Amino acid sequence: MRDITKLHPRLQKLAAQLQQECGKQGLSIKYSECLRTTEEQDALYAQGRTAPGSIITNAKGSTYSSQHQWGIAVDFYIDMDVDGDGEKKDDAFNNSTGLFERVGAIAKSIGLGWGGDWTSIKDRPHLYLPDWGSTASKLKQLYKTPDQFMASWKDSDLPQTPDSSTKPSEYTKKQFIRDVQSCTGSNPDGIAGKETIGNTITISAVKNRKHSVITPVQKRLNTLGYDCGTADGIAGPKFTSAVNRYQSRVLKYRTTDGEITAGKKMWKSLLGMI
Repeated sequence: MRDITKLHPRLQKLAAQLQQECGKQGLSIKYSECLRTTEEQDALYAQGRTAPGSIITNAKGSTYSSQHQWGIAVDFYIDMDVDGDGEKKDDAFNNSTGLFERVGAIAKSIGLGWGGDWTSIKDRPHLYLPDWGSTASKLKQLYKTPDQFMASWKDSDLPQTPDSSTKPSEYTKKQFIRDVQSCTGSNPDGIAGKETIGNTITISAVKNRKHSVITPVQKRLNTLGYDCGTADGIAGPKFTSAVNRYQSRVLKYRTTDGEITAGKKMWKSLLGMI
């Protein structure tokens, strides 16, 4: 299925942003595989087994093991005349000049995961939301089926992209915890525990600076009086300054670093665990 509007709302936005960012660097991409039904995934699984063609997936549709079935993955192709023969169609997957690596690097810079980083089987056209890891295992554990996961997209209690328009006074700690959990692949119950802190990631102006979890952290710091400016989802100078002030005033660090390190003291403090 090539209907991008069926994908997770945040992936739709990031996919559009990726095309814009690629364009700035003289790259043109388009999207092919988007959401897959169980039947479509089973048909792909049959290829090279009980149907003609080569084996292209080890994921049966009935196991919900493909990220495409969960609406968190999209495949891209190159929309350029790479070999200079006047045609684009024959260059859709032409990686002779490393275009897929270039697109993958841009994708990662805006918070997407890239299949080209996988160690077992590299899937260079594959992009995905990394919040639940690089497989569908966490999603299956949390939501059981794609339908239940997709139903949560419209649940006001489980925002995929925390609303940056929320006033600081309205942004509670419990909502912050839920947003962090949703962005990092934990059960979004609003209770910070071992799983929540274990799934946190390192964020700073140089590490995961555009990850989706930046927005709730900005909102949390603003609520606590550490001005991050607009909660735009980008760890810029104001974010770094706010983190440094929090580390100095609340955590009593002698040396601040502008970084919220995965699983460490500042995350625990923001989540109300210490």
